[in-house]
Amino acid sequence: MKKKLFWLAGFAFFSFALMLLTKVPALGLDKAEFCGQCHVMYEQVETYLHSAHRLGANCGDCHIPHSLVYGATYKAYTGTRDIVAVLTDTAPKEIRVTKLGKDILQENCLRCHGGLLEQVGDTRENNGKYCFDCHRSTPHQK
Repeated sequence: MKKKLFWLAGFAFFSFALMLLTKVPALGLDKAEFCGQCHVMYEQVETYLHSAHRLGANCGDCHIPHSLVYGATYKAYTGTRDIVAVLTDTAPKEIRVTKLGKDILQENCLRCHGGLLEQVGDTRENNGKYCFDCHRSTPHQK
């Protein structure tokens, strides 16, 4: 029984460590070159490459939470979900961001543009709009 627990704990630790590796910048998993390898992302990558965001942000800067454990967990979940959708040919024709994804985008807008938004504050407060409700074409066209 102890041997099974040892192997189970080792597997859990190894899996957790693998998940954390998704946040290592050197692997390039947040870059448009990686995201664009999937055919359903061509339009998003193309619009990103023609936006000002390409000069200072990558895909993960906007779409992934920045904390290590939560960010890696979210990235592993969405990455697995997307791979399954592509492999089973159930990927949507038009990619839409989820409610959780919208909240993460908003948080990252505030994180990067905090100085600019210092006087405005979080536009979502009091049932307000997300930043991208007004800035629809930043950096993607839709």
